[in-house]
Amino acid sequence: MRKRWGIIPLLAIAPMVSAHSLNDQQPLQYDYLNMEVSSGTVSDLYAAGDSDNVTGLLFGVSHKWDESDWLLVADYSARFYHPDDDTIERYQLRLGGGYRWLLAENLDLFTHVKAGGMRIRVESNYSENDFIYSADVGVRYAFTSTFEMSLIGEAIRNKWQDENVATLRADYYFFKRVALGALVSYRDGEGSHINEMGLTLRLNY
Repeated sequence: MRKRWGIIPLLAIAPMVSAHSLNDQQPLQYDYLNMEVSSGTVSDLYAAGDSDNVTGLLFGVSHKWDESDWLLVADYSARFYHPDDDTIERYQLRLGGGYRWLLAENLDLFTHVKAGGMRIRVESNYSENDFIYSADVGVRYAFTSTFEMSLIGEAIRNKWQDENVATLRADYYFFKRVALGALVSYRDGEGSHINEMGLTLRLNY
């Protein structure tokens, strides 16, 4: 496969602002635990027919560094592709950092750069480990103190497969620190296209 390895980290230097004053200005928070459960259809590369099923699970954490806008992030995910009667398993762990910019009241621009390891396993017959790295950029907007939406674009690179992912997500805070939501995403890989929908849980701390 022909690889496209170029990723330009979208990081810049911005004025540091007090975390307390930021919280007073807007409800968007960056100290949280995150969980996503998704399912969808995959075509071409993994598909035995016209399309097949894929399921995914992700656990993540975000932390805003002291009184700055720098972010520390990490996530672990498991994805299961089901072409015909086989199962292709993909596990990945990533650590990284990022930054957020306050564009307007209740509107943020953010970006992350992550790196880590990935493991691919096909039933019990084959497995492979690989290095993985990624970069994303997105916007978050809080319509009210309890409802927000995010639009995110992410580029994921590794030896096994390169992917570009677009995700639209909505979160509603049923409690002060607990939000339930939903997401839709489109993954464009080398020879595969995946459409997914999922549920999300976010816990602010």
